[in-house]
Amino acid sequence: MGKVLVVGVGAGREHLTPEAAQAIASAKAFAGGREALRVAPQGMPTHEIRNIEDALRFVEEHLSSGNVAVLTSGDSTLYSILEVLRRRLGEEVLEVVPGVSWVQVCFARLKRCWNGVRVLSLHGRSLEELGELSGDVAILCDPTNTPQRVAAHLLELVGDRRCAVCDCLCSPGERVVVGWLSEVAGMRFSGRSVMVVWDEAPRDKG
Repeated sequence: MGKVLVVGVGAGREHLTPEAAQAIASAKAFAGGREALRVAPQGMPTHEIRNIEDALRFVEEHLSSGNVAVLTSGDSTLYSILEVLRRRLGEEVLEVVPGVSWVQVCFARLKRCWNGVRVLSLHGRSLEELGELSGDVAILCDPTNTPQRVAAHLLELVGDRRCAVCDCLCSPGERVVVGWLSEVAGMRFSGRSVMVVWDEAPRDKG
């Protein structure tokens, strides 16, 4: 019986840690999102995660053949499938390898620390998850909850604020925009974005 290796692959091969590479090399089967699976060796059994129950069955079916790596984009301990695996399989069968999060990459691009920043994910969630937004926040956007849609929502919720969008990080189309919610609301971004909203009101604008 193998182990389930929950491996954070960071923002792609350029952010893959030596520990993650070693875990991947020890696995006999791989599950993950389409982008994360790019780091899996060719010719090995793979499963693109679209439905959680299907993914869990794939993992359970392949455990008898050795280690199964569940590849998570970014960090395996930040808004990942880890909690689902822990509840279903138990902690004893799990080994967790952390990775470089998209939030870390975003703040590196912005050349700023993220001390005290609250991280929220809107992947498959409602904008209502933002609640009574306060303080500095980093928001993981998705194709439905794009930065422009989030910005329009927040304009009504809290008024204009300083913000930044790191879009398509670590890809040829990477774009970093720093401005105001009112500006971002009128732009277009992909769903593969990290949005940072600072607790700064328009008194500093201009």
